[in-house]
Amino acid sequence: MVMLDADAFGYALGVVKGPLNEQRRAGLTRLMTVFERVLPAIDDEYATRYYTHVRDMAAMAAEIEVQRDM
Repeated sequence: MVMLDADAFGYALGVVKGPLNEQRRAGLTRLMTVFERVLPAIDDEYATRYYTHVRDMAAMAAEIEVQRDM
């Protein structure tokens, strides 16, 4: 879970700095898939809320990347 948190922050920071390269974009896409599998398995209310926010941050980063392509 700590790595998911760190990866999400890293991708979001990368998006703020500029467009991601193809390798980083693919990593962000994989990260979103992992969040969708992991979130339902968390049984702690605080952790669920926290990691939902982290997932939302990564989703916003992914949306920014999509908007850059338009």
